[in-house]
Amino acid sequence: MRRGPAVVAFLALLFAASAWLQSKTLFSPARKALESHHLATLADPRGHGLRIRSHGCMDGLTPCLLVEPAEDAAPGRRGMLLRQQLASADLALPPYGSARGIVVLLHGRNGRKEDLLPVAERFVAAGFRCAIPDLPAHGDSGIARSGFGAAPGEAELPGRVLDDLRKQFELPREPAALWGMSMGGAFAVRAASAEPRRWSSLVVVSSFDVLGEVVDRQLRRTLGPLAPLFRRLLDRIDRARGTVDIAEAQPRAWATQVRIPTLVVHGTRDPLIPAERGRVLFDALASKDKRWLEVDGGTHDRVLVTEMPLYAEMARWLVETMGHRAAAPSQTAPALAGQAADPAPEAPAQAATPAAEPPAITADLPAQAEESPGAAPPP
Repeated sequence: MRRGPAVVAFLALLFAASAWLQSKTLFSPARKALESHHLATLADPRGHGLRIRSHGCMDGLTPCLLVEPAEDAAPGRRGMLLRQQLASADLALPPYGSARGIVVLLHGRNGRKEDLLPVAERFVAAGFRCAIPDLPAHGDSGIARSGFGAAPGEAELPGRVLDDLRKQFELPREPAALWGMSMGGAFAVRAASAEPRRWSSLVVVSSFDVLGEVVDRQLRRTLGPLAPLFRRLLDRIDRARGTVDIAEAQPRAWATQVRIPTLVVHGTRDPLIPAERGRVLFDALASKDKRWLEVDGGTHDRVLVTEMPLYAEMARWLVETMGHRAAAPSQTAPALAGQAADPAPEAPAQAATPAAEPPAITADLPAQAEESPGAAPPP
């Protein structure tokens, strides 16, 4: 008879300890170490057609990479394919080595800046520099906790990174865009809403409308009817720890202040952040120049790795919206078409575009390890 209360007390203690741990890991996940493919690119950037320089932005708290085309070098394999795809769509590109804008790339939760080097390689080939910071509580960041864009100073972080890199490396004043994936997408939407005059364009990949909805969904899947109780306990612990309240991370609310051209990309088979959450975010955007793009069969970790030429779609969007637009694209702009390249195993049969549109060419498909820039923010 006496074991009953003891068991209940033990389970309650275990429940509370689990909530404490989840609170910590949600906003301060284990930091990802540099991986072999990161080191390979950093050791031989010229082999990828790149010049990579590093700088400690924000007084050293935010380590950053500046990725540019290498002088007197040809684009690497990924960049060459992207240029071929864009040329097939009759999109004029400057000679390789030229840059006509800068894109700030923001990684996902559990990621780090080096994850986005393959993304930067493509955008550099399209004529852009790329700035890649370690977001708070990730990589080598000196900031202990992430607020998913809601913490003090996070709205200004991408802009401060841009200012620091421009000053450090004497970069020209040129159009600037934001690109963010998952958690990085929340940071990007927050920055675009807070400093609208700074940014010319926005691309959001596999992100969410309300962090609480993502957390609650994961809790329901693991805890069932105990999920609401766990969430209330989690919120109390967050307040006690002085972290951002989960309910404060609301990209849907920030989106109502975003009026710059915005492309929102989401996979149809994302198990962590369903496409409907991305669609709610898209619908909330105040921009009159926005496009929703579904990636057929795309999951959260592999949305960039399907038959769809997604990099070409994103690069075209940036080129057209950063001061080089011939005509404003519609919300259902046609997909690129052309010759296939490097077919993917177990890839969907067609791109995520309406059936009446031309088929998409096959995208470049490197290993998953270098194409998964961070995971969603589940508890």
